[in-house]
Amino acid sequence: MKERGLTQYRTGVALTQDAEPGEVEMFRQTIVLARKYSITLHPLINFPFRYGDRTDRGRYPKGDRDALYRQGYDRTYAFVRQFRKDVFDWELENEINLFAVDAEGKKLYGRGMTAADFEMPLMEDWAQVLRGASDAIDQINRESGSHLRKVLNTTSTMLGFLDFMESRGVKYDVISYHYYEVAGQNPHRHWNGKNPPFDLFKKLASYRRPVTFNEVNCAEIYKPAYANRPGDPLTEQCLRSLRDTFQYLKNQKDVEIESVMVYELFDEPQKKPPENRFGLMYEIDRPKVALFLLSAFAGGRLSAEELTELRTRGL
Repeated sequence: MKERGLTQYRTGVALTQDAEPGEVEMFRQTIVLARKYSITLHPLINFPFRYGDRTDRGRYPKGDRDALYRQGYDRTYAFVRQFRKDVFDWELENEINLFAVDAEGKKLYGRGMTAADFEMPLMEDWAQVLRGASDAIDQINRESGSHLRKVLNTTSTMLGFLDFMESRGVKYDVISYHYYEVAGQNPHRHWNGKNPPFDLFKKLASYRRPVTFNEVNCAEIYKPAYANRPGDPLTEQCLRSLRDTFQYLKNQKDVEIESVMVYELFDEPQKKPPENRFGLMYEIDRPKVALFLLSAFAGGRLSAEELTELRTRGL
């Protein structure tokens, strides 16, 4: 990452009874390396409720909404307080908006623009977990004089998730947004199902908070015919899509974008398609052209051969 001009790294932390002891030690080592290479860490907290555990292994046996609040508060307070001098942004879970469904049980793709779209028992439960987490970080700030920030995530058109969570007392300072698009699409006319397109950047700016685009990739990567190799038509189209996305993010003037992160650094071949092929690299010594493209935008080091790969593609 240092050689490539990349300065931001998002990493998951599972705050479950079985995982947290190992996560603490791993995170300590990650902090040391991040400091050495001038990398800013963006931890993403996952809670036991994600895995269906309402009681946090019996710590809160009622399993009611108060138990969910305590789970979010206590887990966050204990973990974040240890690292309050090293990490300043804490993301409260990931893509919770995707759990929401309409009255027919269908996901809200192309919808989810209002808080009312998320008024359902599962989202009320999640609001308790996330409110506990945000309250815990506020308490750490009060006690220590720190200025830790709370990051809340959503995706696609589901910006009503932010409104819903705020209406339920979940406080947040930064929006994290996931953006996957095919080549030829314009975020200034963002797709919105049957409703009129909207300007994504102006809509995000209306929340008056900075934004991190902390999962970016092409949407072509989801297609079954995507071959994940140079010369493959969909892989080449993906590169054009990524180039266009980077340019839109660089050139827009409406919202404060603090960082852009591509999902993800390495392929994960143990996973099923398409989750096995999102990497900028196949493995540590096998970079993809996508890494060269991101490095060019980030001002990182590129060899003559790598520059040729970009130039021959018109990237």
